[in-house]
Amino acid sequence: MEKKDIRKLVAERRREQPEKLRMEKSIRICQRIADMDVFARADAVYVYMDCKGEVSTRPLIEECFRLGKKVAAPKVDGDHMAFFWIHSFEDVAPGYFQVPEPVTAEQAQDEKALLIVPGVGFDRNRNRCGYGKGFYDRYLSAHPGHTTVAAAFEFQVVDEVPVSPADIPVKFLATEEALYAAPEELLEDIGKRARRAEPLLRTMATGKKNQVLEKAAELLIENTEQILKANGRDIQTARERQMKEGLVDRLMLNEARIAGMAEGLRQIAGLDDPVGEVLGMKKRPNGLMIGQKRVPLGVIGIIYESRPNVTADAFGLCFKTGNAVILKGGSDAIHSNRAIVAVLRQALEECGVTRDGVILIESTDRETTTRFMKLKSYVDVLIPRGGAGLIRAVVENSTIPVIETGTGNCHIYVDDSADLQMAVDIIHNAKTQRIGVCNACESLVVHAAVEKELLELLKSRLESHHVELRCDERALSWVPEGVKASEEDWGKEYLDYILSVKTVDSLDEAIAHINKYNTGHSEAIITKNYEHAMRFLDEIDAAAVYVNASTRFTDGFEFGFGAEIGISTQKLHARGPMGLTALTTTKFIILGDGQIRP
Repeated sequence: MEKKDIRKLVAERRREQPEKLRMEKSIRICQRIADMDVFARADAVYVYMDCKGEVSTRPLIEECFRLGKKVAAPKVDGDHMAFFWIHSFEDVAPGYFQVPEPVTAEQAQDEKALLIVPGVGFDRNRNRCGYGKGFYDRYLSAHPGHTTVAAAFEFQVVDEVPVSPADIPVKFLATEEALYAAPEELLEDIGKRARRAEPLLRTMATGKKNQVLEKAAELLIENTEQILKANGRDIQTARERQMKEGLVDRLMLNEARIAGMAEGLRQIAGLDDPVGEVLGMKKRPNGLMIGQKRVPLGVIGIIYESRPNVTADAFGLCFKTGNAVILKGGSDAIHSNRAIVAVLRQALEECGVTRDGVILIESTDRETTTRFMKLKSYVDVLIPRGGAGLIRAVVENSTIPVIETGTGNCHIYVDDSADLQMAVDIIHNAKTQRIGVCNACESLVVHAAVEKELLELLKSRLESHHVELRCDERALSWVPEGVKASEEDWGKEYLDYILSVKTVDSLDEAIAHINKYNTGHSEAIITKNYEHAMRFLDEIDAAAVYVNASTRFTDGFEFGFGAEIGISTQKLHARGPMGLTALTTTKFIILGDGQIRP
């Protein structure tokens, strides 16, 4: 597409855009710019005066005046453009081509000022197509010290803008939907904002935290329609890409699930705040009183896949524990996550708290994700939530300390003394209630003595869900319609209506098989034998081990923690469902009376 084609296309789209919508989008774009670290640090802002259906900069200029920042606007004289200070909107009047220009005489000379740039079209590399006169390219060539941010509507972003040697790209591009920048620039901005917010959250009173959480819950319900509309875009794309139904289920929101997200935030508000808890004080022989106090971790980064409910849960838990949080959701859920985070940031703002308590990384490219894993200067801990590939990538590539949340190859072992009807009920629940979650049962281990009877009962129960059984040779003799299992099946998290079936001759064999192939998540035994139950509890190496219950209970709500940040399958810092205390650490506090060390 040539520049003339871009200009024609954008002109048509601007004409078609209603004025009310233009202003609504402009407010969002200006807010996005005002949230940036480069804006916060700027003493002076050079900003264009909008015309011809451009993004209105009035909200941003008003914010500059409110914050006491100096503002300069451009004036054109022939082929020359210069900026002049303005102190109110009365300092501008229609000028070149009826574009508002300053009528003041004081020329601005701040070479480090933030420069807000207009344009007709942009690409995601921030190459710019202007109106063809070259004013900004010439100005930027002569004044290279400015940090540049372009303001544009999303419909102005095209696949590629043709460039010439005279064209100068902008550093940042802000639209109503995203902030585009080179990954290192984008993450630097986000990291600085989160780090600046963290001290404000660290010492926040519990009552204020709860006020924000209650407001966020209220706004989630009020904005259900907008969130579902955004989620609909993600679902449509997922189906076009033929995403597995289990993953679509993870991605999908409805009124009930949004209500559940809101209720989760209310429950977190109702939980005791662990921050500030003193974990015992001991008096030393020299009179020193030494104890530990629970404190926030700081800035938490969370990388997760297509589960929009994680967005609200993660914010709630991190915020209640005084942490700032940077969220990097999967590209499959980008529109849903944007809508939810917009609501959460609105709640923060309405309660007089920095919006940067939660920040969403909106870039969906892999390079940004990889660089995020190395943002050690700003992020204190990184928590991945997703499939084995994501978790492995984070663990292997991150320079930030990681709390590992593992995948869920969860087993149920049916012992030779089991109540088989109970076993069928538990297996049916653990496999079919919700297939796309990490605590669903993926592997069935059966004692040979009860296998025939169990599988006959189980087949009819699972038939309505069309569950595919992947069986070893012995199980296949009772399930001829099953599929022969491969070695890969024993260690696989399906997230689908598939269940592997392994035959064993003893409890020892069952324990050995489970410990070899499990992911350290949740394992269960169905038995009437007390000794077998106790051995299973002692010898199975997993975060949660059950006797006669479904693995689906491995969940923060079910364990009484409220929402969870994830289910840790590692052994350091936290293990199992991670509630509020898992998002804190401790520091020693020492009270003295003039003691010195001899």
